[in-house]
Amino acid sequence: MEALGVHFEVNRTAGKDFTVDSLFADGCDAVFIGSGTAVAKELDLPGKELDGIIQSSYLLRMIALYNSHQLDRREVPVENGDRAVVIGCGNVAMDAARSLLRMGAASVQVIYRGKQETMPALKAEYEGAVTDGATFLWEHTPVAYEGETRVTGLRVTTPDGERSIAADKVYLAVGSRPANRIVSSTEGIEVDGNGYVITRERPYGMTTRQGVFAGGDVMHRPATVVLAMKEAKLVAEGIAAYVDAVRLLEL
Repeated sequence: MEALGVHFEVNRTAGKDFTVDSLFADGCDAVFIGSGTAVAKELDLPGKELDGIIQSSYLLRMIALYNSHQLDRREVPVENGDRAVVIGCGNVAMDAARSLLRMGAASVQVIYRGKQETMPALKAEYEGAVTDGATFLWEHTPVAYEGETRVTGLRVTTPDGERSIAADKVYLAVGSRPANRIVSSTEGIEVDGNGYVITRERPYGMTTRQGVFAGGDVMHRPATVVLAMKEAKLVAEGIAAYVDAVRLLEL
């Protein structure tokens, strides 16, 4: 990419080291936002302050660092013999469940409020988790974490009433949302009620701020890499058309 003329600037944070306005002031003709959905969602339940409630994305990151010999095993937030509960039923939940079992968890129960046929995870990912030993509890909706200082269980509602599920640790895999550093430091970029950037069809991918474009998960919600790549190509065409039109008007 550098050989094609792409210039990289690292260790710079949007809203702190630069803003969209400063990029335009530096001579940029267009700005593309492809910041994805980097902020994991929480569950606002009683007991959410207890120790032992962990984001699945953090777990997977720590396991990756351990596997690459950059972290000690003690840094990975799962211990041999743990009774683990995973909340959510997407692909991240499947990765977390399988990874927990491989790291020594005694049991992994995946909690999902819907039925099996509505789970967002790929069928192959689900089947892999089942093969590895994960147990799935359908139509179970979390209502409270249980414990005093550390989590000891999860209270859920089921079609048969409420019940408690014992747990040494609870891992959240309930989705993610965009960070707002770029939008909060820039006027004119509108987002929907969940924080996703609103874009238009012509020029493709342009936000409500002229010259600012967006694509990928930050505007169409978490999906596949293939879709993000497809969108990026379409937005690139939209940016090129926009820049050409602006330059024609300046002649």
